[in-house]
Amino acid sequence: MQRILGLGVLLAWLGLDLFCQAVPEMGFFEEDSSGLEMKSLPLPLDDRGWTVNCYVAWHPDSRQAVVIDPGAPAPAVLEFIREQRLEVLAVLNTHGHHDHVGGNAFLAEKLTVPFYLHRADRSLAVQTTGAAIPYRFYPKKGKLVLGELEIEVIHTPGHSPGSVCLKIGDALFSGDTLFAGAVGKPHGSSRAERQANLRFEVENIRRLLLPRSPATRVFPGHGPATTIRAEKAFNNFLQ
Repeated sequence: MQRILGLGVLLAWLGLDLFCQAVPEMGFFEEDSSGLEMKSLPLPLDDRGWTVNCYVAWHPDSRQAVVIDPGAPAPAVLEFIREQRLEVLAVLNTHGHHDHVGGNAFLAEKLTVPFYLHRADRSLAVQTTGAAIPYRFYPKKGKLVLGELEIEVIHTPGHSPGSVCLKIGDALFSGDTLFAGAVGKPHGSSRAERQANLRFEVENIRRLLLPRSPATRVFPGHGPATTIRAEKAFNNFLQ
């Protein structure tokens, strides 16, 4: 019965061609033991209340930090960095859509740091930021090490060709790949292509994300945070 319900939700979602973001009943959060500190700073994208979750994550001892997905010009991010006396080492983008890279140019004027992106999404990002930002590409294998921070880069295409999730400690920054109760709308110019990319995206989530510790905290690009445990239990797209 659960499998039939999940399939019905999936087909309705594809038919409407809309983004769906449900919220599970329970978050199952447990105490953080990773030593990572982070702050979510929702940035407004329009005048209708739509926002993107920009994150600042840092090592509590060294105060070395990264900014993740500045999707809009972000004076609030700079103010927070100054208040916390953080040393920003890089800006990390989970993918190249405008609502995740839209603040890159603003930060590039204020911070002398590299901007990272998966190589498959460079052309997508350049449509928003122009070619002025010399993007660096994530390593194909292994971790990106920035000072005291070790970032595991998990390539999870489907929402876009270069979508990645970034795991730092027990925190998983999932961009638009995995949401609380939903998955990212797949890319594609036709219904058949979108259906294929959705299957690919769900397969990547099941194979690369769900086997991780149930207590892993998931911080998506939009909407509330969740955990791997909650998504395995409640996310109908993954049943």
